[in-house]
Amino acid sequence: MNHKSQIIAGIDVGSHILSMKIAEVQKDSQVKTLELLQQPISLGRDTFAMGKVSFETVDKTCEILKGFKQLMSDYKIKIYRAVATSAVREAQNRDYIVDQIKLKTGLNIDVINNSEERFLIYRSIEESIPSYKTLRNEGAMIVDIGSGSIQVSIFSQNCLVFSQNIKLGSLRIREVLSSIEGRTLNFPKILEEYIASNIDRLKIFLPQDTFRNFIALNGEIKTISRLCNKTKDYKKLKYIHKKSLEEIYTALMYQSTDVIVKNYGLSYDRADVLLPSMMIFKKFLDMTAADGLYVPLVTLADGIIYDLVDKNFNIKREQGFIEDIISSAKFLAARYQYDPLHAEDVEQKSLVLFDALHKLHGLGNRERLLLQLAAILHDTGKYINLTEHYIHSYELIMASDLIGLSKEELEIIANVSRYHSRVVPRHSHENFLKLEEKNRVIIAKLVAIIRIADALDRSHKQKIKNMKVDHEDKKIMIRAETTQDTLLEEWTFETKAEFFQEVFGVTPILKMKRKM
Repeated sequence: MNHKSQIIAGIDVGSHILSMKIAEVQKDSQVKTLELLQQPISLGRDTFAMGKVSFETVDKTCEILKGFKQLMSDYKIKIYRAVATSAVREAQNRDYIVDQIKLKTGLNIDVINNSEERFLIYRSIEESIPSYKTLRNEGAMIVDIGSGSIQVSIFSQNCLVFSQNIKLGSLRIREVLSSIEGRTLNFPKILEEYIASNIDRLKIFLPQDTFRNFIALNGEIKTISRLCNKTKDYKKLKYIHKKSLEEIYTALMYQSTDVIVKNYGLSYDRADVLLPSMMIFKKFLDMTAADGLYVPLVTLADGIIYDLVDKNFNIKREQGFIEDIISSAKFLAARYQYDPLHAEDVEQKSLVLFDALHKLHGLGNRERLLLQLAAILHDTGKYINLTEHYIHSYELIMASDLIGLSKEELEIIANVSRYHSRVVPRHSHENFLKLEEKNRVIIAKLVAIIRIADALDRSHKQKIKNMKVDHEDKKIMIRAETTQDTLLEEWTFETKAEFFQEVFGVTPILKMKRKM
């Protein structure tokens, strides 16, 4: 997309570092870094140890962000995004932290969930590893270690087939086990057992492929690569041979943090989380057939920048990431043994209705995606129980970790699935009432659509073909063809048409053409 060069900014309010990247988006959508600022902060230590962030830490955070804001003003930046991750997200006083930042700096902070955080980082990997698409196609495991959690994602044949978050970040581990460290001379062994107990269960959910490639993100991976490769050359840091990792791992295993600081010239904060990070990477690497680790050396700030570029200037690449979200939803549905033919039929019919009724519902591409995901996942609750399966679908979706979606978006998908069957949204329902009004309206519109689509495959036999939709005055004419008996579908359509009429103020009418 052709446009004038523009300067944008991405800010990461992380668990132990505040980062800001300022970049110029050039006419061909290429990105040139202009500034990269990083300042240490103890947000994570406060939250993971005490459950909330101290006033002093909040004040220090605001002072650093004031400096970031001033630099943005100097560059006359209009497009930016600032996000906060687990340290703010899990703090008991998170709302006050965000409010103080807004009042003292003027910056709007998005508190994002784990899946959004990892998805942002994934957006920048392709820029760092030229062979990224090949690695995905061959089969790759991506392990992203944050301060508070880990995200594990699996790609096979260029599709995202698995993604799972585990509350086991390097800093969190240290804080959780800090009281044990002084009570044993064999703390690394305790650390190793604790990590293994949290990770090993994941094996039963992983696809039974042999992953030839391993990509390591964050988790002090740059420091680990420097130690393994014995260099600071940026290009040589982008791959770590498995043998080199094992050698350094063995050397560090029984060294105290103070000794690591002295021997390797690291700061205490980095040395303190180095061993937990290496343990996690090694544990996952051993689950693969990879000979080593690819190291993109990308950060969340990089991901924010590329996300802004994709959303504002590069529509084609944005579509590729949407396909990853859809792929992960289909894998999740398969885990719960859904009926893929029925789900695909409801998905297609839902999208036909959505596209034909755009002037009626006034929703955009993002809502279209949420409807598509709900259609894929709407029957997953049958895995738990056929009775009131729609309630179980809601619960499973809310408990899932669909990559790239905000908490609000996940709630929309879960509620649309919740109401696809018998019950319709009502303010007496707690799960519906707690939502913001704008989201309740979106859900009602999407529910009205998916209920019609689901009705048209009530038998799960895909009898109805070639559906076309027209808006005629106060009627929505749905014309389709069939070679079979569709009495069940037509009866279900009639029962579900009432809510559609209630939401949109028009009457849906089904016209079937029988073909021999």
